[in-house]
Amino acid sequence: MLLCSSSAAIRRISVSWLIMANNSNFKSHRLSRSESSTKRPGTMSTHSSLKDAFSSYADHLNALNEKRERIVKASRDVTMNSKKVIFQVHRISKANREEVLEKAEKDLAAVRDQHISRLVKELQGTDFWKLRRAYSPGVQEYVEAATFFKFCQTGTLLNLDEINASLLSLSDPSLEPLQINLLDYLLGVDASILCYLLLKAEADENI
Repeated sequence: MLLCSSSAAIRRISVSWLIMANNSNFKSHRLSRSESSTKRPGTMSTHSSLKDAFSSYADHLNALNEKRERIVKASRDVTMNSKKVIFQVHRISKANREEVLEKAEKDLAAVRDQHISRLVKELQGTDFWKLRRAYSPGVQEYVEAATFFKFCQTGTLLNLDEINASLLSLSDPSLEPLQINLLDYLLGVDASILCYLLLKAEADENI
């Protein structure tokens, strides 16, 4: 009888311990779920912030790429119409000098007012040095046309300050204006000198 009562007591104690252990695990499980639920809003908030940041970066890059495409198109138009001025001046001779220069001056003004102005509007007030490769070819061709025309008209070289000053009227005074840099100017002048030497060689052959 003593052994039976002892066994029953041990079983009751074991059952009590199991119940207490289960209750403890249940409370711990509820606590962990409660803690995770309290932490979840912070995690969701961080995820949302990262998503918003990447979305903002994507919008910025898309806008920059679209701007670059517009600048490339404007630069091509500047190049094409500047070449027309250069070809016009190449037709100069003693017989038609005044007529050719007058036509070239009007065409050059049209390049500045219609096509260079598009570049200025796209680039003014921005870090335009980052986009230089997109518009540099057109600017060099414009410098070549402007300096070639000026030298044939007056025998003097159009300097960088004069070219940049001619672009200021196209800019918004409240924004940083587009300014042609020294490298693009020198490359344009170099091509202009070559044009003049070819023109002179042709003239000497016709004498």
